[in-house]
Amino acid sequence: MAASGIDIRAGAAARAPIPRLLRDYAWRHRWSYLAGAFFLWLTNYISVSIPGQIGHAIDALRGAQPLGRYVVAIAAMGVAVIVVRSLSRILIFNPGRDVEYHLRKDLFGHLLRLQPSFYAAHKRGDLVSRASNDISWVRTLVGYGGLQVVNVTIAVALTGWKMIALSPRLTGLVLLPILIGAVAVQWGIHSLFALSRRNQEELGEISEHVLGSLQGVGAIQGFAAEEAFIARFEERNHDWLRTGMQLALIRSIALPLLVLGGGVSMVVLITVGGPMVLTGSLTVGELAAFTALLAVFLPPLRSLGWMMSVIQRGRAALERIFELMDTPVERPEGGTGRVLEAGSGPAIEVRGLDFAYPDEPQRPVLAGLSATIPAGAVVGIFGRTGSGKSTLLRLLARLYNPPPGSILVDGADLTALDLDSWRRRLAVVPQRPFLFSDTIAANVDLEEASDAAGIGEAVRMAALEADLASLPAQLETVVGERGIMLSGGQRQRVALARGLCRGGDLLILDDVLSAVDHETEAKLVETIAGLAHGPRRPTVLIASHRLSALRHCDLVLVLDGGRLVDSGHHRELVERPGLYRETWLLQSQRPAVSELAS
Repeated sequence: MAASGIDIRAGAAARAPIPRLLRDYAWRHRWSYLAGAFFLWLTNYISVSIPGQIGHAIDALRGAQPLGRYVVAIAAMGVAVIVVRSLSRILIFNPGRDVEYHLRKDLFGHLLRLQPSFYAAHKRGDLVSRASNDISWVRTLVGYGGLQVVNVTIAVALTGWKMIALSPRLTGLVLLPILIGAVAVQWGIHSLFALSRRNQEELGEISEHVLGSLQGVGAIQGFAAEEAFIARFEERNHDWLRTGMQLALIRSIALPLLVLGGGVSMVVLITVGGPMVLTGSLTVGELAAFTALLAVFLPPLRSLGWMMSVIQRGRAALERIFELMDTPVERPEGGTGRVLEAGSGPAIEVRGLDFAYPDEPQRPVLAGLSATIPAGAVVGIFGRTGSGKSTLLRLLARLYNPPPGSILVDGADLTALDLDSWRRRLAVVPQRPFLFSDTIAANVDLEEASDAAGIGEAVRMAALEADLASLPAQLETVVGERGIMLSGGQRQRVALARGLCRGGDLLILDDVLSAVDHETEAKLVETIAGLAHGPRRPTVLIASHRLSALRHCDLVLVLDGGRLVDSGHHRELVERPGLYRETWLLQSQRPAVSELAS
């Protein structure tokens, strides 16, 4: 079940996120990484060769020999280091950007395929944090972190080899404090992973709180609740700060141990190496070369602690990202779903439909619902609040999956149909229309598949033309966040125009006329009813509290408590006793109540 997917899925992929990243995303850049590793090796090889030249130059100076060739060699090596180091960084850093791009694209694509049940169980702020902050840490991991892993490995190997070649005994004594410091650092690294993950989760909590507060800022200000929301933000922010301080404390204690070990190693070098020069075991030039090699050896080791921190944070981020990407999409048909012929409205049969939402399985919303919807008909769905109207429409759109065999489309089980091909046949206008912070034209034509004439026709059918005339840029007017610049009725009609522009074989309208006046409603009802006589003859489903919106339907289904309690044409239903007649009398005699109920 998607609602619990993040908690249960993780398996082998989450336990080994870095190998999976290398296999699925970094492998395509293997030649760039190999070339970058070669230039890193060349960088370090030249770097560890410079101290040898310095040692030779010192010995030559002591022997009154010419120094020119050594000076030229050292200068040339210095220039070469700059060039090859730059090449290594380009070849390793650039693929990191490409990995970030593909990872972000794949994650976004997967999030769009997940069903509403997933989003009902997970916080949007945490999802945003995973898709932004966590992916940035992954880029750091595969870029700078990857470079440092290769660089430290090569630098330690080459420098150690050169030091052993000069004096194995002195090398062992000098490296002993560094090794002790490296072992001590492991104490802190084991704690970094859990703290890093907690820190990123707390950042997700902050993102969720900020996102929700900004979306509901009108309600917050209207109830003068700013201080309460600031206090809640402060609590989450303090938790994030406390975890960040714990991370900083571990880094400040554990990571400098390598630096301390390097300082002790330099003392050991002077203490042991000086007498070795006096006894003739080392020359002055060799001691100087050894000192220079140790100076080359220490910086990579000092960055080792930071590098391990990056790896741990990157690994925690990868786990959180792959947890999302591994969340299964609820597609009971699998990869072999049936594709029905498109081009006309489908016939739909509902057989004993029982359904409860995943987060409340003990509370059925639909119970034993059975109904037949003819092909190409305009069918109204009426019922009190909570009767199951919107749930039935969501199941038909497969925003949630109904039980197998409970809904048939042209004789085929809805859950056996290919989800993508089925949704391409739909135009869904939900009860609560969502508008993007874009122009009206872009909101009408989400897929950018229609020309200006098609958008204009959809706007005309949705009775928006008069409203456009009063807007500053008409179709190019930017509607603001969630359509805040428009009235409730205008938002509904923009959403309706979106559905009409999309077209399709099944048009699902969920209470889309509740915020319009009666004159506009009459025009829209006439337009919607006329769709059944068009060349495509779509099947149209209209759920509404307003019975006046259902007068021209070919069939009206009356729901109560998740069950079908009556059905028929509007004229038949108002003539026989029942819920429909009672509501019709109430709305006809008291229009104000009708408006309030809608």
